[in-house]
Amino acid sequence: MRCQFVQLIVLGIAYSVSWDPSTLAQVSGMMSQAQDSEACSLAPLPVHNQAFAPQVTIAELVFDGNLQVPIEEQNQLSDSLKQQVLSGDVDDVASGIEEKVRSAWQNLGYFNVQARADVKVLSSSPVSERIAVSVRVDEGLQYRLERITFKGNKEITNLQALRSQFPLQDGDVFARAAVAKGLENLRRMYLQLGHINFTSIPAAQFNEDQQKVVLEIDIDEGMKFYINSVDFLGLDKRPSEDLLKHIQLNPGKVYDQRLVDLFLEKIIPSVPYDASRESRMHQQLDERAATVAITFDFRPCPVE
Repeated sequence: MRCQFVQLIVLGIAYSVSWDPSTLAQVSGMMSQAQDSEACSLAPLPVHNQAFAPQVTIAELVFDGNLQVPIEEQNQLSDSLKQQVLSGDVDDVASGIEEKVRSAWQNLGYFNVQARADVKVLSSSPVSERIAVSVRVDEGLQYRLERITFKGNKEITNLQALRSQFPLQDGDVFARAAVAKGLENLRRMYLQLGHINFTSIPAAQFNEDQQKVVLEIDIDEGMKFYINSVDFLGLDKRPSEDLLKHIQLNPGKVYDQRLVDLFLEKIIPSVPYDASRESRMHQQLDERAATVAITFDFRPCPVE
């Protein structure tokens, strides 16, 4: 029996709270004024003589090997890959294709699959290439989930609640994407309880004789963080106070990522200039005090 270890963590959350449209309109107006009066002081410099990798199009793609995956699914994957436009040298393109093929087979339970891509250039120019690809696939065994266990969980002791986060039932094909989704859901649970530094490490133990997998999730909850302060950059005092009433991120309360994401989801469409969530929200953790200071930056040129 062999063991393999995989770590997959993904973010993404949604929540529901009522909002006052007049507050959003007021904030949008404040940011429009800021955009008119401010300009980015550090505009990117023009780039000259930059070397660009040619775009690579897959004209042909076939799979080779003693394959158990139905030909229909092979064709779907082939068509999907051929629709993508890649870039880079031949080795980079081959590595990217190999990873996508491994991922596709792992989602079908072939967790130890190996893939080797052979790339042939059909035509080439300084800006584009057309290639033919043959991928040798060694599927290995197809595994099914035996069970999922947890350790290290202290705040959430309801094992059924933890287990329900995984869209994978005992006996199902052991799919990589389903494991990733379950880990994402676990993180969501803990982020709404203030565990900003939550991590989880899944250890998969494979039983080759029975072609089953026992998945153990080692949870490190980290400390619970409380809100120390919430500040807004780019807004006057009154709009800032109005927003604080709606987002419910009050000092002294447990940090809740759902409320943060809801606020950004509502406010970003009102921003009159390009805005990403990552550039608009910053956290400063005080691990000794177990607090977090939150800053929302709505200036035209936020500091990354």
